[in-house]
Amino acid sequence: MSNKRRKPSAWPSIISLSSVMFMLGLLGFSIVGFQGLSEHLMESSSIDLYFVDGSTEAQVRKIEQTLLKEPWIKTTKFISPKDGVKEMSEKYDPEFLSYAESIALPLSLEIYPKSDYANIQFIDRESKHLRTFPLVEDVIYQRNWVESMTMNVHRLQIGFAAAAIISLIVAIALIQSATRLSIFANRFLIKSMQLVGATNKFIVRPYVMAFVRHSLIAIPIAMGLLLIIFYGLPYIFQDFAIINDFTKHIGVMALFVICISVSIFGLILAVFGSWLSTRRYLRTKIENLY
Repeated sequence: MSNKRRKPSAWPSIISLSSVMFMLGLLGFSIVGFQGLSEHLMESSSIDLYFVDGSTEAQVRKIEQTLLKEPWIKTTKFISPKDGVKEMSEKYDPEFLSYAESIALPLSLEIYPKSDYANIQFIDRESKHLRTFPLVEDVIYQRNWVESMTMNVHRLQIGFAAAAIISLIVAIALIQSATRLSIFANRFLIKSMQLVGATNKFIVRPYVMAFVRHSLIAIPIAMGLLLIIFYGLPYIFQDFAIINDFTKHIGVMALFVICISVSIFGLILAVFGSWLSTRRYLRTKIENLY
């Protein structure tokens, strides 16, 4: 009865490659989603301009058109006294509506800055400039909120950068371990081929191609899991609805770029890891293989 050596399973390396690509993809999705979310939050804080009594809508609209030419302004919103009463009653107290009927709210204009300019130093400077506009009585903005949001965004950006570096190191280590374990089972075959005169290129090529095939299997597995987490779970479980805050800021092009980048990176790591591990055994002495 002949005993045949079992061919080493490809699944450990496929699972390792899938895990690495999934982890890197998860990080990529999180960074892009957080960037979009932070921009949305920064741009949602308005600078409110209140105009003196007797100002007309035509005068305020003229100032609005002038402000829209500024490069730092994303959009503006004109607030009439009627709209102001409605917003304040919804924001503060429904009974405010009855009180507001006895007073006249001024015309106002909400200015929403672009995220690149939404920092406290710039807004402080522009607020002083806006007070010099004719008919402007007061300029109000949430200074503490903007300052807190800017600080938190910077902290999270540093955190994501550190996570990216750590993930990259872990990814390289995992793929290196997977390729070494897989090739370890064939170390005697590699050395035998070398002893009978096979060139290094001839020996290395099939192992590299094997890991290329493993990568091509791992890519759809990793990408499928990512899409399920980011676009499937929020529709199945309400507890995962917070993921929508990230995914709605990830465009189709960003999604495509992340998937392609992670796939190419995983493929390159697999090729490099298999080539490096195979070359290692080619340089190893026979007595050191045991």
